[in-house]
Amino acid sequence: MSADPLPTSLYESLFLKLATVLELTQKSEGIVTPQAKQALLQATNDFKNTINQAKEFAGGLAGGEMLIEDQDEVIAMLEELRDRKRCAQTSLHRIFSKYLNE
Repeated sequence: MSADPLPTSLYESLFLKLATVLELTQKSEGIVTPQAKQALLQATNDFKNTINQAKEFAGGLAGGEMLIEDQDEVIAMLEELRDRKRCAQTSLHRIFSKYLNE
């Protein structure tokens, strides 16, 4: 790693926060109660805020100052985040489609 370590915990927390959002949407009682809706809103906002923090950090990185290994690590994390986001979107689409078809 370089002298300014990449805050991997910030990026790793994105996965946990996304998992929380997915978990809340897939509970057996769904998201029909006010408490469930509020919990989902809070989890979603927390996830969005963390994404914004990660974007701000990534945007502040100066070009060419990262080691190749660090760049590869960031690329791998972003690719994994992209893949998980696609999976989450597919899951949410299925869930909402189920509710709309009822």
